[in-house]
Amino acid sequence: MQSLIDFLLNLPQPVFFKTTLIPLLETNGFVESRSILNNLHSILYIALFYQTAFLFSIWFLFPPHVNRKFKDEKDDEKKRHNLVIQSGIHFISFLQTVVVLYLSIGILKQREMLSIRYPSSEERIFGENRDTQTVCLFALGYFIWDICISAVYSTLPFVLHGVVSTIVYFIGLKPYLQYYAPVFLIFEISNPFLNFRWFGLKYVPNWDKTLLFNNLILMITFFLGRIAWGWYQIAVLCIDFYNVRNMPQYRPLDTWIIVIGNLILDVLNVVWFSSMVSVAIKVIKGKNDQAKNST
Repeated sequence: MQSLIDFLLNLPQPVFFKTTLIPLLETNGFVESRSILNNLHSILYIALFYQTAFLFSIWFLFPPHVNRKFKDEKDDEKKRHNLVIQSGIHFISFLQTVVVLYLSIGILKQREMLSIRYPSSEERIFGENRDTQTVCLFALGYFIWDICISAVYSTLPFVLHGVVSTIVYFIGLKPYLQYYAPVFLIFEISNPFLNFRWFGLKYVPNWDKTLLFNNLILMITFFLGRIAWGWYQIAVLCIDFYNVRNMPQYRPLDTWIIVIGNLILDVLNVVWFSSMVSVAIKVIKGKNDQAKNST
């Protein structure tokens, strides 16, 4: 994993970026952050990496499985195509989750390093280092890819989700609250189990017991990662913002974008978790009723 990450980050900057694109963005005032300008090529390479993996999955990985699934059905070309595309999208979602969790957990478990680099609110809001920068780069590469792929294969809400997420991580790359990039990407800890559920329902018949276990892990990780961790960290973030509110580097607009966006997401996570619990209760009651009727 680390070798792949290092390979993508060490790819050379194209000459066009040095001679044309970056000077154009600088002189016209479109982008002021040197961190963003110096890493635009890495964001592009990461997005291209995800696109390459997506094309591999829809051209080679999933078609045999989809054909096997529909071998007894006729005139189902559109259905086959849609399943291949959605499988590729879920595959990249899973791949991205593995990458960002590898990076984020790797940073957060180094408590001594974090206490040295980020000892106060000022460092956590305005500080920058290559590790947290890398998290932002991989998040940006994915969400830019996600915008493009959603524009072709999905709906407007998914495109807007990609746009908002891209803005948030560009703010982090400036740098601004870059420390919190790996912190909030811990939200993704439930995503592998969500993708396992999707693939299981599409490709694995009669996997009820495995599905039940996967759904249980999904609910536990969703609660721990998105609700318990999420609400705690947004409170810590707000305290950090309050502590630096009078410093000249403080950015009110960026601050409100981050706080309001995270609060909305935290509320939605509670709503989604409540729905998951309601469905689980109905399933359990339904099985109990079946057991009673069979006795």
